[in-house]
Amino acid sequence: MDELTIVIDAWYNPELKEYLMSLNGILDVKIKNDKQLDIYLKYDRNLITPKIIKMEILLFLDIINIPSILSFDKHPKFKTNHDTIIRDDLCCEYCFKGFVDDLFEIDGIEKVESDFKEDYFFKKYDEREKLVIKIKYNPNLISTEQIKIS
Repeated sequence: MDELTIVIDAWYNPELKEYLMSLNGILDVKIKNDKQLDIYLKYDRNLITPKIIKMEILLFLDIINIPSILSFDKHPKFKTNHDTIIRDDLCCEYCFKGFVDDLFEIDGIEKVESDFKEDYFFKKYDEREKLVIKIKYNPNLISTEQIKIS
């Protein structure tokens, strides 16, 4: 049994849990609805993948074309390496969420979290602190150099 946590900037839909539980391979779903949706799932990797789960969530919430992922954790059961990316070139929230979404799609990247706060992009560009993004990855599938290019 595998696990996935995905944090999405979206409105809560009370039918989401029921929909996810109806998918073949989803075994358990827990959703916290604070300022964003914190979705934790247990699933059978032989029946469904994290990429399909992500797409099902985004399709159900009708945000498939809007970058919305703030962080994720694929809960690897193996040793991962850690890296930090410091970005000062993200111009908007859309770009930040798109960057995290792109990282989710890369095989070998297992966890992404950041110090992103909602008010980050309300500050003037030259007054913003650098955005720190922490990444855990499988060193057998991807290298630090490949992550930095992403």
